Amino acid sequence: MGNINAEYEWVNNQNLKKFRGKWIAVYNKKILSSGEYADDVVRDAKKKIKEPVFLVKVPLEGYISV
Repeated sequence: MGNINAEYEWVNNQNLKKFRGKWIAVYNKKILSSGEYADDVVRDAKKKIKEPVFLVKVPLEGYISV
């Protein structure tokens, strides 16, 4: 995986309203996959790249803060 701090900072600065309550897989500042279940999201992301991804659950309300 790339720089985890850079991925976290990027996620923190995105408008993720459409992903509320879902898991997202991020790699190189791009959302590769999203869904209700983390294992499905990781499985889908691995079809696109072989590298580990940054996985985060987007909160239903509020935001992620550094």
